[in-house]
Amino acid sequence: MDKVIDTPNVISFSRYYHFLLTGCGLLAATMFAGMAVLVCSDIVLRNLTDISLAWTTEASEYLLMSATMLAAPWLLYCGDHIRIDISLRLMSARWRALCERGSCLLGAFICAVFTWYSLVVTLDSAEQGGLVFKVLVFPEWWLNLPMIFCFTLLTLEFMRRLLKQHDTELEGL
Repeated sequence: MDKVIDTPNVISFSRYYHFLLTGCGLLAATMFAGMAVLVCSDIVLRNLTDISLAWTTEASEYLLMSATMLAAPWLLYCGDHIRIDISLRLMSARWRALCERGSCLLGAFICAVFTWYSLVVTLDSAEQGGLVFKVLVFPEWWLNLPMIFCFTLLTLEFMRRLLKQHDTELEGL
């Protein structure tokens, strides 16, 4: 595999994982595009006719949040997340590897905490039976599902990176 976006040749967990995260990226891109079409359609309809799609703003908010949550694990997987590595470039290979491992470990820990907290909040919201009452009406706990999914995948990706780095270091010995 030359790039992370190339499909692994072997049918294994990594192949399914690759398709899952690539699917997240594609779905997020589709959601962003749909949101753009939705907003533009609403603007055109309001200016050319008397029709207004009252639910457009609300749907755009939910699409924006969900698409962002879907895109985050895919961006980390591809290595296209925000990364400030100017200090890493000045370090020796050994210190760079230690910092990389530390950041993967810290990222996995933080994302695992967010996963747990999102799950607790979602279960609490579902138990209380709260509803979102705006133009669209639905159970409040639905809003937390993208966060649980995102932070679970981010935790897995940080752990995968940590283990991959460990395997690379072992090969170098």
